[in-house]
Amino acid sequence: MTDPLATIVIPNYNGARFLPALLGSLARQSDRRFVVTIVDDCSPDGGVGDAARDYPFVEVVQNETNLGFAGACNVGLRRARTPFVTLLNNDTTVDSQWFENAMDAFDADDIGSVASLVLLAEPPHLIDSAGDVYSVAGGAAKRAHLAPREAAAGLSDECFSACGASAFFRRSALDAVGLLDEAFESYYEDVDLGFRLAWAGYRCRFAGNSICYHHLSASYSPKGWKYHYNSARNAEIVWQANMPKTLRRKFAGARRAFLAIQSMNKLRQGVWRAYRQGRAAGRRDAARIEAKRAAQQKLASISDEQLAQRLVHDWFSLHVRGSLRANRRRATCD
Repeated sequence: MTDPLATIVIPNYNGARFLPALLGSLARQSDRRFVVTIVDDCSPDGGVGDAARDYPFVEVVQNETNLGFAGACNVGLRRARTPFVTLLNNDTTVDSQWFENAMDAFDADDIGSVASLVLLAEPPHLIDSAGDVYSVAGGAAKRAHLAPREAAAGLSDECFSACGASAFFRRSALDAVGLLDEAFESYYEDVDLGFRLAWAGYRCRFAGNSICYHHLSASYSPKGWKYHYNSARNAEIVWQANMPKTLRRKFAGARRAFLAIQSMNKLRQGVWRAYRQGRAAGRRDAARIEAKRAAQQKLASISDEQLAQRLVHDWFSLHVRGSLRANRRRATCD
């Protein structure tokens, strides 16, 4: 038997109902040089072992305690011994050439990660993510979110980072920069990893022909207060820790304007208190921020300006106009 090329890590919490369809789609891959590790994060719904029973290429790991999304992912990543590793949400299915086409995108040694084209599972299969982007104002966004799937053809084949719903990594790159930050639990953990890969000189390739269908927040996604708190806290840490002082100063005006608009939007949504407390918690975590800055300085093989070239400078179009467009598309779909 040919040695596996990659390990596909599927974190699972209360998502056993999705696994039969997902594992069936993996069994139909045109390139089967992979093994699968499902990390069950103390799910009360059970049934993971039953779903995996008919697939000899699947290993199930049971966590003794609930570690959260990032922690569960890391359990699987640490077990991997293959040259490549993949993170795949449990509430997805994949096209038959999803794996093969993503592997083909690792066509240069400095490609550290590959982002799939993630589509919404329900027709008309609008884009969930065509890779993640990050703006000079300090906000992350799913590229082309809720745009028609045809829009992916006009996008650049490089992006800032791979969305964690379907993300491929060169294992040697992760060995160099580290895994997901488990303290983040969920939200911005993939962008934080993207920063470390960027600082180390790796690029993220977008493989528009590696197609994943996502049920979107059907599993492993905290709602309400926790969602807004985690997002705000982690976003603040990512900005403070990964953006160098020169760029934080250069784009300070854009940052202030972005946060003012974001704050007003959170107030309108009725979640301003969770957002405010999350941002405050991020700013207070000085020890984590300093540790990340020190690690970033050790990794740095590109200049501050080279990093800036990977960021979206038209932050207003990305975050404000983009959000308005997505809301209109969402209203049309509803």
